Amino acid sequence: MTQPGPSERPPSRWGPRARSAALAATLVLASFVTYHGALRQPLDSDARFLTYQNAYTIAPDGLARIWTSDFFQGAITHGVPYLSGYYRPVTNAVFWLEYRLAGRRAWPYHATQLLLHALTAFLLSLLVRRLAGGWWPGALAALVFALHPVNAFAASQPAARADVLFATFYLLALLVFDAAVTAPRGARVAGRIALTALLFLCAVLSKEMGITLPAALCLLVLYHHAEGAVPWRRMAWTIPVWLVGGAYLAWRFAFLHLSVSMPTVGYGAAYSPPVLVAGALKSLLIHLARVVVPLGPSYPELNPTLVNYALSPWSDPLAYGAAAVAVLLLVFAFSWRRHRDLALWSSLFLVTFSPLVRVDNIAGTLALNVFLTQERWIYLPGAAAIAAIAVGAVTLAAHVRGRHRTLALAAAAGAALLSLGYAASLHAGRHADPFAELRRLYRQPEERLSRFEQANKLLLYAEWVAMRMGDTAEAEARARRAVRLVSDSPIPQAALAGILARRGRWTEVRDILDPWLDPPLARLRALHATNPRVGDDLNRIGGLVPFLLARAHANGGDGPRAAALLCEAVRREFDRAQVAQAAREMYALDGPPRCLSAPGGVAACVARVELPAGSPFRPPFDSAGCRGWPAALRP
Repeated sequence: MTQPGPSERPPSRWGPRARSAALAATLVLASFVTYHGALRQPLDSDARFLTYQNAYTIAPDGLARIWTSDFFQGAITHGVPYLSGYYRPVTNAVFWLEYRLAGRRAWPYHATQLLLHALTAFLLSLLVRRLAGGWWPGALAALVFALHPVNAFAASQPAARADVLFATFYLLALLVFDAAVTAPRGARVAGRIALTALLFLCAVLSKEMGITLPAALCLLVLYHHAEGAVPWRRMAWTIPVWLVGGAYLAWRFAFLHLSVSMPTVGYGAAYSPPVLVAGALKSLLIHLARVVVPLGPSYPELNPTLVNYALSPWSDPLAYGAAAVAVLLLVFAFSWRRHRDLALWSSLFLVTFSPLVRVDNIAGTLALNVFLTQERWIYLPGAAAIAAIAVGAVTLAAHVRGRHRTLALAAAAGAALLSLGYAASLHAGRHADPFAELRRLYRQPEERLSRFEQANKLLLYAEWVAMRMGDTAEAEARARRAVRLVSDSPIPQAALAGILARRGRWTEVRDILDPWLDPPLARLRALHATNPRVGDDLNRIGGLVPFLLARAHANGGDGPRAAALLCEAVRREFDRAQVAQAAREMYALDGPPRCLSAPGGVAACVARVELPAGSPFRPPFDSAGCRGWPAALRP
């Protein structure tokens, strides 16, 4: 066996493939370690409406039906049809396939989301490596992307499946096309171009933001022309992708004519075009701030000045700061001669961000005085911003000399990544933190809050402050004020009913909630004129209404009606633990124990009662088995 000479080095075990495999494994491990808590979380309402609470996902023939249907058309809401105006059949198809394996279990959907997030980060590393010409920029970009708090919701919540899935196809298409553009002259590239067009179709059918991919491909040609004199005629290679985009638009808007179930009122109906433009610019700055300065889980609470209010945009310093940042990005985007990398990533950020400029197609928000800037929307544009940061950081680090300085720099980078991961793990669990939202609302001047926000402020205080202090009178007073402010929404009504239920005022609970159990569509359309979210509001508390009504009827002595309503709460996917408690209470009140007429007091009697073995009111519950509950409580 020949030994290597003194000037020879044995081949490294860490070749490109080995390093790529190690990075991929690291990204998967980092994603699961950071967001392991998400695996124990139940699915939120949107995720349920897309998975096991979706008729198309459940049905064996649903895979064929989703290609001509709205994104949420199959949602089983028991309220009003939950349609969105979105068309994302590839995302629906993924959920259809996933349901065959996961069923009603939540953790597999979360695990799939984490795997897709890790895959997207890995694809970003490959793209940065190809364009920046080094392994370290790609690895750093991937790790920052995987651990950044701005991606916490998208990384861990299946409700954001479309955001992650379209980004995966988008980055993969960029990689395939880049391989075609940089292929040697004479190489066969037709297959790669065809694959790029197919991946583009998958991206735009996963989420509408994928429509910008043809423009991003043009940026790749421009980049390689500026860097290595790639012929301009290769720009023609993007034509098939543009044609596929045109076919998609024709299919969706000329043939399908997808529409929503109720008229929508968006920002465009409430504000002038200049105000909409100002709102779009401010959203750009807010999103960039989240990427450049990882604000963590307390973002809305600690940074109320970065809330995108539509009111008085010309007196808002944020609008002028946003305009300056937009101009700076445009300057970077046109600096191809001097700073090709900076020009590419700035241009790619602007191109992928551009769909968010059109904010007037968002159907209703909690308050039309605030432009939505949800973090998951920046998932793909944020990848371009993070890539630019990573490339710049590695370029600067290359100028560091000395072993000790290099080690210190590596230690600082590791600490920064750990800090990002810790903040992201906190962020994933605090998107619905009521105290953070309450503090944010209290830090805003009252005149800036819409009536919906004022009502939310009252309800949050009633539930999380007054009730926890035992001040039920104050909680009721605030809830009644919220009802007066937002009488066209069932949410304040249900909150008030819940407070009255704790005070044992069951007749009032029935009076408040009966109109919201199955309201006619004509009434909802009338309410929609002042509250564009009324249908969505009803769907989100649809299970709470029959649950509280069931308890009210049980405490009023009508056991069969209570049983039927509690079964309806089961059908509407209400919390099973609370259903189990209510079922035992109902059995104690209206079953053989007859606690309603107990001489020692109703509460003491209910506390003593245990369900007998074989009782139909024992969990687990299902919508078919609970149909016999009313008969079990009839005298």
